[in-house]
Amino acid sequence: MTEPNSGGSQPYTYPVPAGTAQTVPGEVSLSDDPQSPTPGGRRRPALLVGALVAALALGGAGALAFQKLSGGGSQPAEVLPGDAYAYFRLDIDPSAGQKIAAVRFLGKLPQVKDTLDTDNPRKKLWDLAAKDAKNSCVSKFDFDKDIAPWLGDRVGVAVRPGGTKKDPNFAIALQVKDDGAAKDTLTRLFACSKDGADVRMRGGYAIVTAPGAGDATLAAVDKGSLATNTTFTQDMAALGEQGVMSGWFDMGKGASEIQKLGGTAALGTLGDMGSMGSMTTAAGAKGRVAVAVRFQADYVELAGAVRGADGSMTAKGDGAELASLPANTLAAINISGADQMLKNGWPTLEKQLQGLGSAGTGSSDITGEIEQQLGMKLPDDLEILLGRSFTLAMPGQTFGSDMPTIGAKVLTSDAKRADELVGRLLETAGAPSGTLTHKADGDKLFVATTPGYADDLQAGGKLGDTDAFKLAVGDVSRSNATLFVDLDKVDDLVKGQVHGQAKSFLESLRAFGANASSTGSGEGTFTLRLVGD
Repeated sequence: MTEPNSGGSQPYTYPVPAGTAQTVPGEVSLSDDPQSPTPGGRRRPALLVGALVAALALGGAGALAFQKLSGGGSQPAEVLPGDAYAYFRLDIDPSAGQKIAAVRFLGKLPQVKDTLDTDNPRKKLWDLAAKDAKNSCVSKFDFDKDIAPWLGDRVGVAVRPGGTKKDPNFAIALQVKDDGAAKDTLTRLFACSKDGADVRMRGGYAIVTAPGAGDATLAAVDKGSLATNTTFTQDMAALGEQGVMSGWFDMGKGASEIQKLGGTAALGTLGDMGSMGSMTTAAGAKGRVAVAVRFQADYVELAGAVRGADGSMTAKGDGAELASLPANTLAAINISGADQMLKNGWPTLEKQLQGLGSAGTGSSDITGEIEQQLGMKLPDDLEILLGRSFTLAMPGQTFGSDMPTIGAKVLTSDAKRADELVGRLLETAGAPSGTLTHKADGDKLFVATTPGYADDLQAGGKLGDTDAFKLAVGDVSRSNATLFVDLDKVDDLVKGQVHGQAKSFLESLRAFGANASSTGSGEGTFTLRLVGD
């Protein structure tokens, strides 16, 4: 991706060793400022602090509108141990540009407009959290008297090695304005739990850990904070503007630790978002992921950077085929470089197929059986079908009793062979004649549920020139995976079926897009964007 990072006038950056390249966040001019707004068990401690974190999160929209545009001060990473393998940060006092962009974007959403107008959304959520705790001890705390006087704007959570499912090794850094008041209140708050928690003060933050871990955590910080961890700082520098929320995960250190905590399901897919399969599964994971939620005036995005991953399956991407779809496209997805990724990864994939075959059917040659049943040669024919670029698209339409209009185009090394394979697969599946229109033209194959849409795909268009596409997807010149959904057309599609707040919310949105690109061997970027009307 070569899209500029959304940024503010003076975004915080972690210390980075000399010689390390940094991504310079794009600036939002202060002259663009809108009209000034009007000024149970060991898990219990985490749940109670979670209420405070949630209160900060809900308060973010309103606070961004009402707070001064400083965005300065220390960050949670400066007081959390440098041996952490996972980190999460929430900041409702980000850079000035982020505050301005957030107010302008969130003002487009009706539900958020109501939130911006409330007196103190953090207090409302605190009240809900205290009520939900079903603990008469917690309910005795008053937000205005006991919480608001010392509660700061930032919170960070670090997960460290050595934890178990029963006792995770975590540390929470909660920014405070008054050390004494914060420690007193938090100590009394955690006393509501039978296990309690350790509370230590450091650098304008309350450090909350499991009972008995407080001193050891501070000792680890003394050896080196996360903000002095070179790997962490370089990864966050590559990410750029960190917005209102950011996170970081070291797969190499964290995969085995997450297994101890009982959570391995998502590990194998983390790397797919940025480097298109360049990370391995949890057993041999490597690489890191840094993410941020940040704003531009027209959209909010989840942006990420993948670094140090396995580069064996890295493939060059190009999303031009998505950009050349007809402008009336409702939704489309493009995978670029899939043929090369399949070729590079086939030895591993074939072993996995053979393992599944042995375990499931007892077959010693599952690949051969698939080839015989489908009349294909693997992996060669599958590489041809996936092509250098595979695009699936749907135009704007009204759903009825007929089959929805949908189609695909494949840029491939042998379009004629791809056309033959589609025909053979349809025949093998027993599909009635005329179910799909498919035809080859030069190095492209076109497949659609109607002849007319196959012609439209062949003729192409300028979807990439539309404002909605540019905002939602950005630069696709190096994209390996791209998704675009025109929410204005979705709104038309469901008209009369969605009502009330859901209808108002959908009408306030313009498009959704996702974009993942390989930027080098084992490195990549990804974005998910929601564009407002």
